[in-house]
Amino acid sequence: MNEQNVILEKIQIEEYIWIIYLIIIGLSFYANSLEKKYYKYGDIESKEKYRQFTILIFLIALIVYIYFFNDNYNEVKNLKLSDSYDRKFFNNANLAASTLILIAGTIFLFIAIYDVNLDTEIAFS
Repeated sequence: MNEQNVILEKIQIEEYIWIIYLIIIGLSFYANSLEKKYYKYGDIESKEKYRQFTILIFLIALIVYIYFFNDNYNEVKNLKLSDSYDRKFFNNANLAASTLILIAGTIFLFIAIYDVNLDTEIAFS
């Protein structure tokens, strides 16, 4: 497969990921409404539903982050000695950024799972 087709295929996948992000946004709005209900009325059921939705949101996000990390890793792995300095630099920078995002996503998911008392407000900030 030539490079142009590979790029077009990646763009198609990214379009699906944008749809996933829209779903995450919708789930986040719903989760926030549950969190507000818990804090306003002390509704324990809303608290647990909020936690479950938060875990789901960050799990989905982590899967997306893993996809991007893997894609960036493969780009770096497939660099050639003859590739330009810029190509090498920016691909490595992209891998570093996606690695940090993957680490952050893992930490957010850890917090969502284990912070049963909602002591920490986690968000995509």
